[in-house]
Amino acid sequence: MMYLDWFVGTMKKTFGIEVKREDVGYEAYDFYHEELDDLLIPAEHLVKLPNPLLIETLSYVDDEGYEWIAGYLLEEGTRKKLYEVWIKNGEQIAYEFYVD
Repeated sequence: MMYLDWFVGTMKKTFGIEVKREDVGYEAYDFYHEELDDLLIPAEHLVKLPNPLLIETLSYVDDEGYEWIAGYLLEEGTRKKLYEVWIKNGEQIAYEFYVD
């Protein structure tokens, strides 16, 4: 998993949560824009991104039962990161664009 170390490092540095690599879940999906919920990627962000999208997610449930999800969209040919979203217990808490 290419972004596992990034996820573990960001959880510690940004959120102060120690995460063991083996406790992180991973999934990858292809989606068309109309299949996505605004929680994951707001409509105003989608217009700047390719259609369909390759979305990879890393997830972790902390000791208090909070579910943390980091989703990132990759350009299919280059695997370059285009967009990142962080969700905690079903609510978007941060996002970052890597394209104009």
